[in-house]
Amino acid sequence: MKKIQYAILILLLIFLVNTATAPANNYVPLTLGPGDEIAQTLSFSGAYGRLFATADVSGSAALWVTPRRIDFGAIDPGEIIERDYTINVPRSQKPGYYEVTWKFSCKYTDGSACSSASNVVLQITVKAEPVPTSSGAEYEYLTIKPGEETSKYLSFSARSDQYGLSAWADASGNAASWVTPRRIDFGVIAAGDSIDKYYTLKVPEYQRPGNYELIWTWGCEYKSGKSCQPLTSGYSYKITVLETRGIQEYTPESTDSDIALGIFILIFVLVLFIVGLYILVWVVKDANKRGSSGTLWGILVLVSGIIGLILYFIFRPKGNFVSCNYCGKGKLETLIQCPHCKKSPAPAFGPAPAPMAVQLPVTPVRPEAAIDDLKKQKEKLSRIKELLEKLDERLAQGDITEGRYKELSEQYQDESEKLKNMITEKELLKEVGL
Repeated sequence: MKKIQYAILILLLIFLVNTATAPANNYVPLTLGPGDEIAQTLSFSGAYGRLFATADVSGSAALWVTPRRIDFGAIDPGEIIERDYTINVPRSQKPGYYEVTWKFSCKYTDGSACSSASNVVLQITVKAEPVPTSSGAEYEYLTIKPGEETSKYLSFSARSDQYGLSAWADASGNAASWVTPRRIDFGVIAAGDSIDKYYTLKVPEYQRPGNYELIWTWGCEYKSGKSCQPLTSGYSYKITVLETRGIQEYTPESTDSDIALGIFILIFVLVLFIVGLYILVWVVKDANKRGSSGTLWGILVLVSGIIGLILYFIFRPKGNFVSCNYCGKGKLETLIQCPHCKKSPAPAFGPAPAPMAVQLPVTPVRPEAAIDDLKKQKEKLSRIKELLEKLDERLAQGDITEGRYKELSEQYQDESEKLKNMITEKELLKEVGL
């Protein structure tokens, strides 16, 4: 029997330790008016192991809650995580009783489920608005963070016995500088009518946390210039500025998958940058070795990317690489001057000497052969003269161009001069008997 009691006690102890706890106060009564907004806090306490917890809203007033789902993130044993949310009652909401229910769920890091405490229920009573007489309620509580901006409005109503009434409101207090505009003019209000005017409240980004006050002071007068007295003298905001600097807020959108995707994109961009840099350096060096402008090709590839690289492969000089005799660096075999050291190698062999004229034995020319040779040269000279005459005729007839005529004429005249000189020389030799 004792063993059974011990087992029951151990199981009960494990159940208590294994239970993560939500807030102890499970029922929260709230009284709000139409158009009211209030900030609330939801907390969750860790169990014996690391777990993840969430809370989902339901109930007749669930649509008034922002956000509708709260993610507490990872919670270590004994750790308490708090999350803020906002309840904003619609201005047109009917008075009555409404309910907001937060249902908690959690699981450990190994995927096993854990037990949580009972749900948190907010019992909201929406009170009826008073009959409009002037400026409505006297004060309102507002919780806001540095750098946040919100839009509000003031409403002024005239009684049914007030005709031709004009009204305004002026901002004052230590939070008045956060308001735009500082003075609200409602204009002329007909009897029994109500006018709403919007304004903006923006807390400076580096505003110190604390409690501040914004006071709207009312004023009105009739068209005749006679002043009137509103039923309430002012409308105040009790503003609480929260401390947010230095506190890292949990954002449900920033999940582990998003972080992994960001790291992958960063690595991919880094690899692309390294590959692009390597290609750019290779193009510059390769162009220089091939006798082209490496700077020019590098700028082209940097600006146009893959298109510039394709153009370089199309137009780069082709050939085999050899080592320079002076600097030892590679250069194209067809280049005379090394693109690195700008030196030209000396030719391996000097120019060949001009061949010496061979002394041939002089064969005496017979007188008959000399006479026949002289006769042939004179006949050739006569044919050249005839060709020149025909060439002039063809030019006159337009059969040949002036350029071709000039080329052939110079050729024939040179040949004619050579023949004349040879004939003259031979005739002189004949006269002297040689």
